[in-house]
Amino acid sequence: MIRIARTHPQRGRDRDVWRWGDRRPSLSRCSAPTGPGSPSPSEGPMTPRAAAEVASPRSPLGSRPRSVPHRGAILLGRPCAVGRLMLLAGALLLLSACSMPRRPEIAERIAGIDEARLRAHVAALCELGPRPIEDTVATERTVAWLRGQLERLGLEVSEEPVSWLAQTGRLIANVRRRDADPDSEPEQLDLEPWYWAYGSRVIESQSQRLRGEGWELLGYSVRFSDAALVEVRAPNLLVEFPGSSGRPGVVELSAHYDTVAGSPGADDNSSGVAALLEIARVLAASPPERTVRLCFFAGEEQGLLGSEVHVAGLQRRGEDVVGLLNLDSVGYATGAPDSQQAPVRIVFVTWMPSTGDFITVIGDWSSGSLGNLFEAAVDTYVPELPYYSANRIGGWFEDGRRSDHAPYWDAGIPALFLTDTGEFRTNTYHRPGDLPAELDYRYLRQVAQAAAAAALELARR
Repeated sequence: MIRIARTHPQRGRDRDVWRWGDRRPSLSRCSAPTGPGSPSPSEGPMTPRAAAEVASPRSPLGSRPRSVPHRGAILLGRPCAVGRLMLLAGALLLLSACSMPRRPEIAERIAGIDEARLRAHVAALCELGPRPIEDTVATERTVAWLRGQLERLGLEVSEEPVSWLAQTGRLIANVRRRDADPDSEPEQLDLEPWYWAYGSRVIESQSQRLRGEGWELLGYSVRFSDAALVEVRAPNLLVEFPGSSGRPGVVELSAHYDTVAGSPGADDNSSGVAALLEIARVLAASPPERTVRLCFFAGEEQGLLGSEVHVAGLQRRGEDVVGLLNLDSVGYATGAPDSQQAPVRIVFVTWMPSTGDFITVIGDWSSGSLGNLFEAAVDTYVPELPYYSANRIGGWFEDGRRSDHAPYWDAGIPALFLTDTGEFRTNTYHRPGDLPAELDYRYLRQVAQAAAAAALELARR
């Protein structure tokens, strides 16, 4: 899941009042707050991203309140605003109504998704180490491993080229041992290849490692290579299961296999890749009614590179994708109180639970029917999995676009973002501590089962 830079206001001080616009559900500031630092009415409407930044540093939104409100909520001061939000919430609840008969053949297939195999896949991926797209050795190693796993199932794997230009060099750390003489000359450590777009992430992960090894950090420098720009290549891996009924259209499921520099990426996103590998295994047993394609995307952390290339190809070829389920960070769950944060809470519209044990279902307005189908699949086939619905409204907020489903939305293709919400639930997000031991594999199995059931249901419609 890609990071969005934002300020982190002190929790409990978010007291802006919000109003919904007439043409688009954008948030704008009203004049209720007063005093020093309060916004003036002349500042005009805020974008959804700005609204999320003011409200909190936390995660995607939803429309089904399932917990008691706590501090950090947005307060609504005008009766007209409250009335509009109540009407909107009622409309969303009516639109979300969807029932689904339980089909024994689907229940039997998803029962084969194995927790031990998921655990083994996550461990194997993390043993490969961090997998940023610009690390060509790590990328090639990961692609070879993934191809081996899929071909072992008797599947044909195709590659879709992805490339980008990167500025390169070496990252140098100026350090001194904590127990050394303060007047001694600092040492220089040649850390790793430097790729300009990854600078802040490299420094963050390396700083944690160096401090843990007893170094005092005095600063960083970059020694650039003679070649200012180099082309970095990495493939998307695609696997198709041709439909048995001849129904037109394709159902897609996706997960990105790259990580940020310095993180082994157990949750982000070995969890999603492991889920797709297990779904591939159960789909390989017998064909779905409509063609299902699994997409292992490259370069998500660099800016959705792989998915943008893939969607551009779909449009160029005129392919009909009836829906995408994108799994990104789907392995971390906890029952600890107050373990879940949110970027914004709006009374009657979005109130994310405070316990981080659920999967978040994020869709834009045009993906509402797909969201209904997924949630009905959870209710029918995996009722023990809690979920939080940001169906239809996820596209209004910047946090809702933080993964490989976003290019599908931009192309008008129904798509869902399935996520445990990453840094809004765990402090290991994009860090060296994102390790296999941190995940809940029972929860990961439930998410994989729900995604497989929804894909099989969509394939028969």
